[in-house]
Amino acid sequence: MLSTIIIVSLVLGILLSSFFFWAYFLRLGLRWVKTPDISTKRIILTTVSVFSVLVTIQVLSSLFLPQSESEEFGLSAVIFFSSLYLTCLIISRINRIPMNRAFQAWLPTLLSSVIPLAFAYFVFQPFLYESFIIPTNAMAPTLLGHHHQDVCPECNSPNYGSIVEGSYRFGNQIQICDNFHVTEVSEVDSQKHSGDHIIVAKYLNPKRWDLVVFQYPASPSVTYVKRLVGLPGEKIQIQGGAVWADGKKLTPPDSILGLEYLSEIEGGNNTELWGSPEKPAQLGDDEYFMLGDFSTRSADSRYWQKGAPEHNPFAVPESYLKGVVTHIYWPFHRQRILK
Repeated sequence: MLSTIIIVSLVLGILLSSFFFWAYFLRLGLRWVKTPDISTKRIILTTVSVFSVLVTIQVLSSLFLPQSESEEFGLSAVIFFSSLYLTCLIISRINRIPMNRAFQAWLPTLLSSVIPLAFAYFVFQPFLYESFIIPTNAMAPTLLGHHHQDVCPECNSPNYGSIVEGSYRFGNQIQICDNFHVTEVSEVDSQKHSGDHIIVAKYLNPKRWDLVVFQYPASPSVTYVKRLVGLPGEKIQIQGGAVWADGKKLTPPDSILGLEYLSEIEGGNNTELWGSPEKPAQLGDDEYFMLGDFSTRSADSRYWQKGAPEHNPFAVPESYLKGVVTHIYWPFHRQRILK
C-alpha cells in the first residue's frame, strides 16, 4: 500500500508541475504571437483540453499491437502528427488565432517538459521507480507477455500461451491458467494480446517470493524478471513441486498456491538442473536463486550454465538486482497491486 501512495503522490506531482509549466510557456507563446485578450481562464481551458486529448490519444494507441517495425514507426508517426494537429487546433479555437500562429504559440511549450524530464531521468528512474513491458510468458499467469488466451480444459479459467513458440508450430502448445494448471492444446485463439506493463520499485529490499527485476548473470545487458525463492547462504532444492531451503519445505504465499516447480525435464537429462535432488544449489553470501511461475517454460536459475564473474552459474548477485515489481498498470483489465 505504501508503494501505491508513493507512486500516486509522485505522478500527481509530476502531472501538476507539467500542467503548470505548459500553461506558463503557452502564455509566453501567445504573447510572442501578439494574441489579443490573453486571459488566465482561456489558458487554463486550453491546457486542460490539450492534456485531455493527449491522454486520450495515448490510451487509444496502446490498444494497438504493432506486428513489425514499420507498423510501429507508422503508429508513432500517426500519434505525433495527430497530437500536434489537435493541440494547435485547440490553441487556435480557444484563443481565436489562426493555425499558423497557434503553431508558433505552441513552440515555447516544448520547454515545459525539461524540468519534469530532468526529474524523471536523474531521480525518478535511477532511484525510485522504473517501468518495464513483459516480453515473454516465463512468469505467466502472474505476469503476461505477448500471448494467446484460451480456456483451461480443467477449470474453465483463462489459459495463456506464448504467441511465438517453436515447440508447437507442428504440434501442441503448452499453456498455463490462472489456477496454475498446465495443459497442452492443439489449436489456439488467433487473437494476440499484448504484454503487461509493470512498475518496479528500486528502493525496496527484495524478500523471498517477491517478483524481482534483475540483470541476467550471463549477459548483464539483458533484463529478466523472476520470483526470488532462494536467499544468500541457503541450499536450495526442488522436490515434489515445492522449494526446500536448508532441508526445510518453504510455504509459498496464497497468490501462488497450486503452483508446482519442476525439478525434472520430461525426456531430458535431469541431473543437469540446478536445485534438483541430485544437484542442489548452494548460494553464496550475496547470491539469490530465481524461478519463473510458468515452470515448464521458464529459463531460470535451474538452467543457467554461465554466471556472473566469481559467482555460481545458477545465482543472481545482489549487485545485479534492479528492484521489486509492485504494480501492473496496463492493460486496464490486468491492473493490480503486487506489493
